Amino acid sequence: MVEGFWTVQFTDIQGLGFGVVTLVGGQVFGGDNGFLYTGTYAESGKTVNVRVHIKRVVDSIPKVMGLDQFDLELTGMLQGHTIAVTGVISGTQLPFSGILMKQGDIPTRATSA
Repeated sequence: MVEGFWTVQFTDIQGLGFGVVTLVGGQVFGGDNGFLYTGTYAESGKTVNVRVHIKRVVDSIPKVMGLDQFDLELTGMLQGHTIAVTGVISGTQLPFSGILMKQGDIPTRATSA
């Protein structure tokens, strides 16, 4: 199961980057030092498909490919506590790849009395 808290190391045309993501209930929430990540994911066996919207939120951080925001469509394989993803920036042929490493599970919510 991919639900949990993950760190991500990625490579794009700007070079190497790092961030964090939470995968919960089919939704993606995360970010790094200048961008927010929101989107959806679906898993089928060990295959994970992700669609994520990237939005720049800190003006002093350089734009990725000259864009303040863009979408990524990624496919990955779950192997233990690691997911290797590859894909492209939507509407382009520009490649993106990353490694997600699971850091923890999502805690169960306490029920109200």
